[in-house]
This record gives sequence, structure tokens and C-alpha cells, in this order.
Amino acid sequence: MIRQAAILVCLPVLILGLVAVPLGFLFGKYQWLCCGIAVGLTVPAGLMTLLATRWLDHQSPYGRVVGLILGTFVRLFIGFGGGILLFIAAGPTFRLEPISYWLWLLGAYLISLTIETILLVRQ
Repeated sequence: MIRQAAILVCLPVLILGLVAVPLGFLFGKYQWLCCGIAVGLTVPAGLMTLLATRWLDHQSPYGRVVGLILGTFVRLFIGFGGGILLFIAAGPTFRLEPISYWLWLLGAYLISLTIETILLVRQ
């Protein structure tokens, strides 16, 4: 359980960091800001989903399936809902390059969702 949680946290951070570092040097520090926000919004939601799915798996024979479906919506709500709130609240910070901001959020969402799904299916 702890090993899977560490994988779920570290692997998306590593993958997104490997993409963000060169993009930050090429296009500016804004890429690093967007990457950090995307990781901060999607990775903790994935960790909560993993823990909830483990608990649901012990409660019901369909717990894992319910957890996968629930996790998708939790990550959408926290990741993209938080992304919208931050986009609105930050004002001009993200309005200069909104496509980049939303692509980072989408990429982080898909990477963490893929890793979480693999971890849950391999069980």
C-alpha cells in the first residue's frame, strides 16, 4: 500500500518534471509554475482516490470498480474545478498563456489517472 502510494505520487512528479525542466528553459519559468500547479491539483486527488478505493475494495466486491469511477470524478472536480478557480482568482497570471496552463493540467490529469488505473488493475 505504501509502495503504491509512493509510486502514485513520485512517478507523475518525475514524468512531469522531466517535461517541465526543458520547457522552462526554452519558454520561461511560467511552464514551471503551470507544472507545479497541475501536479498540486491532480496528484493529491489521485492519492485520495487510491486510499478510498482500497477502503471500498474491503467493503464490497465491486469496490475497486466504484473507486475507479469515483476517482475519475474526484480528480475532475478537484483538478479541473480547482484549475478553474485558480485561473479566475489569479487574474492576469494565467491569461497570458491560457493554452499552456490548461495543457499542463490536462497532461497531469491523464498521467496520474493512467498510473493510478495501472496500480489498481494490477492488484
